[in-house]
Amino acid sequence: MRMFLPSAAVAELLGLPSPAAFLARRDTMEGEQLFPLPMPHSRRPLLWKADEVQAWIDRNGRPLPQSIDPDLLASGKVALIATGRAALHEMARTA
Repeated sequence: MRMFLPSAAVAELLGLPSPAAFLARRDTMEGEQLFPLPMPHSRRPLLWKADEVQAWIDRNGRPLPQSIDPDLLASGKVALIATGRAALHEMARTA
């Protein structure tokens, strides 16, 4: 694995469909779920430390896709996609 990851690689690790999907959720993930901040630099693309992203996934699991209806998920008719605290946080938020 590379030391620094662009948003496309972070999205792939998180199981999100695109870099845009990750970037749309980034502020919430950083603020509410303590997702690692990108490396401070003045150029694009934004880069994240690969070991920090992997450690976050190991602690929290992959985030639930926003397209899943919380009521359908709660009904048990849809398999839980994420694991760890991120999934528990999402389930508690929608309960």
